[in-house]
Amino acid sequence: MLAKSIYDENTGSHSEEITSDGDCFTREEKNQILKMAKQVDLYFNRKKFPSETAWEKVNSRIRKQPSMGRNKIRHLISNPLFRIAATILFAALLLVSAYKVFYTPFFSVEMVEATSNHQVLNKVLLPDGTCVCLNSDTKIRYPQKFGLKTREVSVEGEAFFEVKPNKDKPFIIHAGKAQIKVLGTSFNVSAYPEAKLVEVIVETGQVQVINQAAETKQVNQLILTPGDKGTLVYSSNSLHKMQNQDPNFLAWKTHNLKFNATSLGEVITTLEKVYKVNIRLADQRLNGLPLTAQFNDYPLDFVLKVIETTFKIEAQKIDGQYILKIRS
Repeated sequence: MLAKSIYDENTGSHSEEITSDGDCFTREEKNQILKMAKQVDLYFNRKKFPSETAWEKVNSRIRKQPSMGRNKIRHLISNPLFRIAATILFAALLLVSAYKVFYTPFFSVEMVEATSNHQVLNKVLLPDGTCVCLNSDTKIRYPQKFGLKTREVSVEGEAFFEVKPNKDKPFIIHAGKAQIKVLGTSFNVSAYPEAKLVEVIVETGQVQVINQAAETKQVNQLILTPGDKGTLVYSSNSLHKMQNQDPNFLAWKTHNLKFNATSLGEVITTLEKVYKVNIRLADQRLNGLPLTAQFNDYPLDFVLKVIETTFKIEAQKIDGQYILKIRS
């Protein structure tokens, strides 16, 4: 271990170097040791990391980076091609949004289907509170949730609608080739495919019936009010409006029957539709017999008993079919 300076550079004076054990160095030994010490100092000075200088460089780069990014963005925005592309993209997004809101057909959303079999009627409550009673062999399809602008359903068969009023959201029914549009009303729709026609009878409110197969819907449409009957005939592709003359158009739903000098043949047709049975006249002379009677939700056996008593005929049930014949 060195006890004092080996060599005083300021004075250049000679001094002895004393070690811990008392030995002295010669001038040549001191020069060698001094040279070696300077080399060591130079080495460590080179290896020393310039922390302050490095931090200034990093900080300068950080300050420059945002301005460079802003300059690039300004340059991109000022580019005419970029502006055109942005305008087209914005317009496309608007078109897609408008299509989804206004033009997406109701058939594309998730649908619910309700049916009624040949013997049992079915009552359906739609998402908006509209009540629909389905006649036998009838099917209705409707969305789980109605859209923003309309309430649309499709029906095949016969159904009675009691539409929940909503002036801002029209209720639209697709029935065969007809489209029926209402705001809030009650009416009956018959659209069995095999019948090749659509019938609409209004009980309350106002109904618009449009022939969807017509080239110009504005001229091929009907406005129906209570008591009106609208018929779309497929064979002639035409709409007809008249006063409803059938007091039993809802008997399939209510079982309330009213006959006023109605021919027995027509009575049987109504009974078959209401009670879902087969009835046959054994003698065609019975076809024109007039019946005047009213039945409020009576069973079929009671109605047939009244007919038997009125015309002095008898009704037999053979293999599930009712046969009316003259008493022997």
